[in-house]
Amino acid sequence: ALAASTPARPVRFARTAAAPREKRRWGPPLAPDSTQLPKGCLVGEVVSTAMGKTVNVDVTRTRVVPKYQIRRKYSRRFMAHDEAEECGLGDVVRISPCRRISKRKNFVVQEVLKRAVRGL
Repeated sequence: ALAASTPARPVRFARTAAAPREKRRWGPPLAPDSTQLPKGCLVGEVVSTAMGKTVNVDVTRTRVVPKYQIRRKYSRRFMAHDEAEECGLGDVVRISPCRRISKRKNFVVQEVLKRAVRGL
């Protein structure tokens, strides 16, 4: 009689079979392989290759100054991870965001778009 008068309690956390987790790979992240570019990709020129497996990429953007209606160049340097150490000075590269690798390195080199002329 008591069980019939009390309402059934709703199940808050239904137990389901756990989905198998993907294997986590340790080490530096790789550039995405998909054909679509991830959000936050930047294109810039390599200005330094002095550090091991790291390149310094100068990204230049233009912006219109509203008051004078002129275009102004703004540039910023990003450190990017270059696992194969294939980038050289003057190369134009595409960098994509990834997890933080070090204090100032949050990008990985996705591809080299244009090689600089060397050996002159």
